[in-house]
Amino acid sequence: MHNWLTNCATVLTLFSRVLSQTSGGGSNLNLHLTSGGFDNYLWRSNTTAAQVLLTSPNVTDRLQRFVVAMPAGNSGTLAYFVPSGLGQDFSVQLVNGTLQDAVANFNNVGVQGHLSFNADASLGVTIIGAVRAMRDYVEGDGTMHEIFNYTISSFNSSFLHLHRKWINSSLGMDFVLSAEDNMVFNVTPPTDAISAPTVLFQLPDSTKLGTVSWSVVCNETSFTGLGPSGFFLQDSQADNAAGAKALQGLADGSNVDAQQISFLTYETKSLAGGWRFLTYFGRDTLIALRLLMPIITSDASESILGAVFERLNSTGAACHEETIGDYASFINIENGMPELGDTPFYDYKMIDTDLYVLPTIAHYLLDIPQGQGRANKFLSTLATLNNSNLGVSYHDLLARNAIYNLNRAEPFALKPSVENLLHLRPGQPVGNWRDSNEGLGYGTIPFDVNVALVPSALRALGRLTQAGILKLEGIPDAGSKADGYAEVWEQRAAGFFSVDVEGETVQARWKDYVVQSNLSDTLLDSVDTANPEDVSFYALSLHNDGTKVDVMHSDLGFSLLFASNVPASTLQRVVELLQPYPKGLLTNIGMFVANPALSSNRTQIEVLNRESYHGTVVWSFQQALMTAGITRQLKLCDNSTVSIDIEPPTPRPSWCSDKDLISSLKSAQLRLWDSINGGRDEIFSEVWSYSFDNSTNQFEVADLAVLSPQGTESDAIQFWSFTFLAIANVTTLADQV
Repeated sequence: MHNWLTNCATVLTLFSRVLSQTSGGGSNLNLHLTSGGFDNYLWRSNTTAAQVLLTSPNVTDRLQRFVVAMPAGNSGTLAYFVPSGLGQDFSVQLVNGTLQDAVANFNNVGVQGHLSFNADASLGVTIIGAVRAMRDYVEGDGTMHEIFNYTISSFNSSFLHLHRKWINSSLGMDFVLSAEDNMVFNVTPPTDAISAPTVLFQLPDSTKLGTVSWSVVCNETSFTGLGPSGFFLQDSQADNAAGAKALQGLADGSNVDAQQISFLTYETKSLAGGWRFLTYFGRDTLIALRLLMPIITSDASESILGAVFERLNSTGAACHEETIGDYASFINIENGMPELGDTPFYDYKMIDTDLYVLPTIAHYLLDIPQGQGRANKFLSTLATLNNSNLGVSYHDLLARNAIYNLNRAEPFALKPSVENLLHLRPGQPVGNWRDSNEGLGYGTIPFDVNVALVPSALRALGRLTQAGILKLEGIPDAGSKADGYAEVWEQRAAGFFSVDVEGETVQARWKDYVVQSNLSDTLLDSVDTANPEDVSFYALSLHNDGTKVDVMHSDLGFSLLFASNVPASTLQRVVELLQPYPKGLLTNIGMFVANPALSSNRTQIEVLNRESYHGTVVWSFQQALMTAGITRQLKLCDNSTVSIDIEPPTPRPSWCSDKDLISSLKSAQLRLWDSINGGRDEIFSEVWSYSFDNSTNQFEVADLAVLSPQGTESDAIQFWSFTFLAIANVTTLADQV
């Protein structure tokens, strides 16, 4: 089945965002949106929260899939419905207006509704329990874990009750189906504990729709939602005209995007995205916070920051992903500690998440009006979540993180060498936002971590200590030491990633690339073949021995937004990067996050193609990062630059006197926004790929889930993709001020 799903023809899947019903600025939600060929229903009440997903009725290139995902325990149900007849126009849909709370015995809560079937079908692969187990199947080439098998509690011709008891726990989940109008069940129970039952859905009258009522409930702890009025500032609270314009309709919930991001925000944490990442991810929330901070409340910022501090470990490292509920039991068993039961498992394998903490808290406490004067109260909060941190103040947890990052930066600061750059952790193939082997081109030393994030964290440490907010015991000169280390990183790290390609080689590789990628060579019409120019850019990553993964990439955005003292040479490379693809990263549907056209290793063309999760695809948050970063740099030279964000007073960079560079950077920013605007229907989704029309030489949006061999799909809502709410569009500045 998996091969059938992922090898079908590429289909253009339009993205639309449709508001079904809202409840103003409160925390209750009832939303309907379509994305990537799926209908998504977001439900939240004072009882529960859930995302319900079904294959859209006009999509015929995949099986009908039903997903219920709940933040409570990051738990849910996945089921496929398979048509009984071949070649049928088969569809299973949620009956409008039927989604509502479900409450059962023993504190079981969830959601319920009605499904309509237009033909006979059978129940296909079904997974009940952890959303992560559901992801393992969808994206893991059909990976199933026996330990997550469910049981049939009861059944007859009109009723089916499937149950899963959590591992090592009294908690569990129930998936109940009842036959309603024009529907009969035919159920054959399994003959052993491993096999699944045979469940047929039969319509006595084939000319009419059949209806099935369903409910999914569990007794995991639900979280208290943070509605738009608790997340966004009021228009009148904005610090500038652009911010006031951006805030219109957000706090009162009349803006559908405010409602959708609200589904991911809770009083004690924010979630990365639905449905696949409906849990805490440190990096995602910190990046999103850094960009959204100018338009959100103090409570919202401190909810996100507090969640990060609560999950720091005893060394000061920041948690990448929190695993809770039934999957936590599975992880604990896999780690040889079944006695921990469903104690949450915190993942610390990434090397970048730790480095976002200091710059983000510094921006909040020192620059943003909502954070000023709140340092003492917030940092005196005592941690209550993680056993290793119980009773420790947020200040002391932040100090742990500061010392941890200072120690990590020291070897390179004392001896700048490839060996002393930050590498992926031993035995780990991932470590930054491009969290896949392929995403880094199989490199082990990421550009963003070393060139942008380490010096940014050091500079933030210096600012916080100088302001008297952060005190590091035993290191009286911590601030000056951090600034000294930062200067070495700023001056030396980027050089290890520098790539120069000679003009004639550039042309040969571009021509080869368009052929290998099935693109039109008219994309290269602007190339001056008579006077080929050399091209310089920064490598995506390095291998352990210092050899470069010479692939163009979008991660310079991290330097522009987070780093201090960005040199003119980096800005010039940004200008060159923001050229039309395949010379640069820009297309008419957005900015690609990688471009392997000039790589000396031609296998990277396949590794980072349009089917790769981090290849020649568009990530919304990366576009937001890049354009916000350019605006930040321009504002350092000209305070009249329109920005929603608040920038700290800093010395005017020396390159501000280079009028040609400033002009080129502004032109690059406009090109970037033209590219962003071309894919604007997708702007609040996670990631999308492309198809190319050789007759028009235009790119069109394509669904990554259909193209990807792993079935990797885009989330309909992703926390860091909503960061465009806090970014002024320079192509419509008249509307921003």
